Amino acid sequence: MKSLYQNLDFSFTAENIPIHILTIALCRQVAHVPFHSHGAGCYELHYIASGKGEIHLKDGYFHTAPHTFYMAGPHTEHSELSDREDPMIEYCLYFHISPHLPGTVSEKAPLLKALFSQDLLLGRNASRLLPLFEDLKEEMEKKPFGYREYICGLLKQIFVLCIRSSRNSVCEGVSSASQNLVLQKSVIAEDYFLYEYENLNLKELSRRLGLSIRQTERFLKEFYGQTFLEKRTQARMERALLLLPQPGQTVTSVSHTLGYSSPEHFSGAFRKYFGISPKNFLKKC
Repeated sequence: MKSLYQNLDFSFTAENIPIHILTIALCRQVAHVPFHSHGAGCYELHYIASGKGEIHLKDGYFHTAPHTFYMAGPHTEHSELSDREDPMIEYCLYFHISPHLPGTVSEKAPLLKALFSQDLLLGRNASRLLPLFEDLKEEMEKKPFGYREYICGLLKQIFVLCIRSSRNSVCEGVSSASQNLVLQKSVIAEDYFLYEYENLNLKELSRRLGLSIRQTERFLKEFYGQTFLEKRTQARMERALLLLPQPGQTVTSVSHTLGYSSPEHFSGAFRKYFGISPKNFLKKC
């Protein structure tokens, strides 16, 4: 099935301003997209449906997970790098809004004002977008009666939901410098969970971020949609999947490596998280 559609001109209006979709990529596997940027009035929306990786910006980077999206504005340099074991599968929309709009964006156009005020819009846990993109894929492939009008409606829903979701994220409504500070804190947090899974501690993470414990909890909830305990469990469980199949490893040794008080505690957490015991997981490996 075709995954890249170029030279399109699907159009819809947002607050009486025409928006033109020029390129659509559907379920495209990403390996490495080098640094690039787009011209005046051009925006690129990326929605990560599955897999993981990193999005690099000129002044920092952030990790992705399923249901992460980001929208890069004009002249915003960005690149993508997939995890080798679990590459990103993404939907991508490339669209254009005239950079020479009459007058200024007023309070009567809050959607476009939110878009124009940022170099980058970022959202996580945006699972509501997936059915819309899947519907878009089916319409593009089958082209049923009235598909152009239907697709334009889907594209407008996606556009509005992305801006709405970004307003609820940490990055909305702040300057580029503040966004970069948030991204830098996310790097500190993610490296801590990724590499120091043995001794994950909320107090220590707060110290590294330069935040209070309450501010750290709020940061994790707003940026990842998870509490510290949820994020710690996720980090340990993902590491367990890598450690258990390795030669010489046992449930007991992995339990100790991950910082659990006992093999029984670890096994219970593993079963609760994955719905299967570590021993039965190993039988399937």
